[in-house]
Amino acid sequence: MNFQDCHEEQIHIPAHIQSYGYLIGLDVSDRTIRFFSENIPQLFNVEKDLLGKSFEDELTGFQLITASFIYQNLASNLKEANKNLDKITIGQTDYHLTIYLYRGTIYIELEEYIKKQIPRNLLYQGAKEVQSAKTEEEIWSALVKNIYEITYYDRVMIYKFLNDGSGKVIAERKKPEMESYLNLYYPESDIPQQARALYQVNYKRIFSNIHAKPVPVISKMSAVDLTHSTVRAMSPIHGVYIKNSGASSSFSTSIIVDNKLWGLVTCHSVAPKHIDLFNRIQAEICTIIAANAYFSLKSRMIIANETLYMHKATALKANLSAHDNLKDSLFNNLDNILDISQADGFAVVTEGEIKATGNTPAIPAIRHIADWTKTNLHGSLWASNTFYIDHHASLPGIDGSCCGLAACYVGKQKNTLLLWFRQEFKEHITWAGNPEKKVDSIQFYDQKIRAISPRASFQVFSEEIRNKSMYWSKKDLLEFSKIHDVVLETQQLQFDKLKELNNELLKLNNDLDAFSHTISHDLATPLSVIRLNVQLLDRDAESAWQKNKISSILAEIDNMSAMMKNVLELSRVKHSSYQLEEIPTCEIIEKICSDAKFSYDTNTNIIIASTPAILGERTLVYQVFQNLITNAVKYSSQKAAPQVHISGQTDEAHVVYRISDNGIGIPPAEKENVFKIFTRLGNATEFSGTGVGLNIAYRIMDKLGGSIGFESELNEGTTFTLRFKKPSIN
Repeated sequence: MNFQDCHEEQIHIPAHIQSYGYLIGLDVSDRTIRFFSENIPQLFNVEKDLLGKSFEDELTGFQLITASFIYQNLASNLKEANKNLDKITIGQTDYHLTIYLYRGTIYIELEEYIKKQIPRNLLYQGAKEVQSAKTEEEIWSALVKNIYEITYYDRVMIYKFLNDGSGKVIAERKKPEMESYLNLYYPESDIPQQARALYQVNYKRIFSNIHAKPVPVISKMSAVDLTHSTVRAMSPIHGVYIKNSGASSSFSTSIIVDNKLWGLVTCHSVAPKHIDLFNRIQAEICTIIAANAYFSLKSRMIIANETLYMHKATALKANLSAHDNLKDSLFNNLDNILDISQADGFAVVTEGEIKATGNTPAIPAIRHIADWTKTNLHGSLWASNTFYIDHHASLPGIDGSCCGLAACYVGKQKNTLLLWFRQEFKEHITWAGNPEKKVDSIQFYDQKIRAISPRASFQVFSEEIRNKSMYWSKKDLLEFSKIHDVVLETQQLQFDKLKELNNELLKLNNDLDAFSHTISHDLATPLSVIRLNVQLLDRDAESAWQKNKISSILAEIDNMSAMMKNVLELSRVKHSSYQLEEIPTCEIIEKICSDAKFSYDTNTNIIIASTPAILGERTLVYQVFQNLITNAVKYSSQKAAPQVHISGQTDEAHVVYRISDNGIGIPPAEKENVFKIFTRLGNATEFSGTGVGLNIAYRIMDKLGGSIGFESELNEGTTFTLRFKKPSIN
């Protein structure tokens, strides 16, 4: 006994048709008979051995078909899967005749014509009710009413496919004695994928009598493809499913929205029931009208939502652009972004910082989520409504606030992460019977097989869904993508603005450097003349008051000369290029220490420890040590026991020097300004200086590929740390 899984069943090649129908297949090139249903010879009173015979040969007895209007005009109307309809009379009985082409075969189908038809005013009224509906509920309510009156089935339902593949009955019209299926859910397996695919090809399907024996198709072909057939036999497994539901007949039409299978109109009858092809076509037309009305309604809603969103997005764009950098833009607009997002919470991770608003996990949990996204987030936008279920065991701290998560990075560098959160959405789902199935023995046409049996019971079965959020809809994800684009655009605008400002600043700096260099150079001569003349005045000065004033003038002239010299040195550091080489520092440091003690006439105790060689340029290295050692001696010179300590040591890649003193120290409030040009500390007014030396040292260290830093305590001293490149070992 073979095993058959309903998902693997090839329902388009059943080798049988339903008992109400008749089928003949012709080769398109020579019109010979390739297959026929077993009941054809009896209907046309012809011989049973038809395979390979010419269909148009008068001896075969099919003149009623070959003489029909549609057969006579096949040459102009025969298009792939395009069905041509006609009516013929065989004996005293009228039959619907359908002819179409599919994959090199002409399909001829017949079924008996049922004279009872629906009134045209009923069709018109039903279509009018659908088109005048203002809401989704009104559209589907009008449709089930219309189909109910067209088909006379006991129950008519609208079955909507959900995001996870399952289905739900969202509208119903039934006889009073029938059990209601409204709002019941059906598992995905009730309508397997191959069945859904056929519903997108054939929009209407009838199963007239599940108790009737299907008619075999006689053929020498390996398989007869009945994908487009109206009379195709239904799957025996589906037949058992219909029986278990208490019905003997079913009819359905496909609800196609935006070229996708959105749902089905499903009709059930307790007794066997067959409705005329004309009525089935009218039901199909009504369903198409309703699907178009629904699509139109949704389109209008999308346009309205899009308009509202655009207003909010425009305001958000203006708010984001009001700041100079992306972090400030996002951190100051968290609530604005959440306001235009269908989410419960929102968070931003950028430059190592996290800010959140709304219902979100704690900051440490968000950091864990951000780390997870670095290796698991691929593409521009990712979303899940089962994030908590999937990751609560591996990501500490996540809770019900992030049952659903949507995330995207801004830019290719992944420096900024946007996170949307949805909290738990508890849902009680009422199934139309327990969705679990079992393996059973089923009559499969002429043989018994082992198969996953359809549900034997449709008794209501309730299930509580927890730890999931609502699904992220396409509309939600589209809005998140648009927010991402607005943020990305803001980042680009800020970058362009910063680039423009940097260019302007560079130009101003260059102009300032040129001006400073010119002024410093051109003022040197007149300043020397002024100094010479003041010195001449000093010779003739008679009073102590005059000599004191002249001395002050000379001091200021010397200070101005030093400042101009420093400005020239600064300009030279910025614009000159140097070849780095290994520099022994011991001799340089000892000379600078000696000169500094002599300049300040101090008994400072200078301790020089190890002095490893560094990678640099001799003149620049000298300037750095001169500025720092001279400052250390100068600012500790007024201490009772002034002391300076100089030492160097190497690590894996650098040579690190520390120059420490026990001098006046740096006030805490002024530490951030230490390396700014022309900065004099508030506690250093008694000492001479221009406020340029440390700025020069800072620029030199940057030029040499190193760095400079410091630690200081007010009135206790300062330690400057120099990090040079380490010479390579040959």
